[in-house]
Amino acid sequence: MPVFLVKADSEALQEQPSWLVDLNKIYTEVFDASAPAFVAEALTQPNSWFAGGLFNDHLLGAVLVTEETDGWQLTHLRVRKVTQRRGVATRLLNLLAAEASKKNLNLCFTDLEANEAGQALVEKLGFEKTPQGLLLKCQ
Repeated sequence: MPVFLVKADSEALQEQPSWLVDLNKIYTEVFDASAPAFVAEALTQPNSWFAGGLFNDHLLGAVLVTEETDGWQLTHLRVRKVTQRRGVATRLLNLLAAEASKKNLNLCFTDLEANEAGQALVEKLGFEKTPQGLLLKCQ
């Protein structure tokens, strides 16, 4: 499945309103009716945006990225249930790691304690446990 990385920030979502619909679908599977409020609130946070996995003009998965001085903090990794187990999250994270590497930034997950599948995936991709969370050094 050829998944492409897109930066889904407020500006991109104005240009591609279907991506906002897709983000709401992705997070509705986790947050139910509060998903639109979660997405809207996340986009108001400084230096925050969604890294989306795009396939056939639709976002199939996403992770919330918060830019910090030494890296990108990642939270809320999710893939739509209808497309799980097809490599979407793996491809999304590999593409994101490549972008971080170009900018000499690290990636750090801080919210995977309750997400066993997500934790197993990021450990398989080379993230290491640290006191701050699961860290991938891309520098």
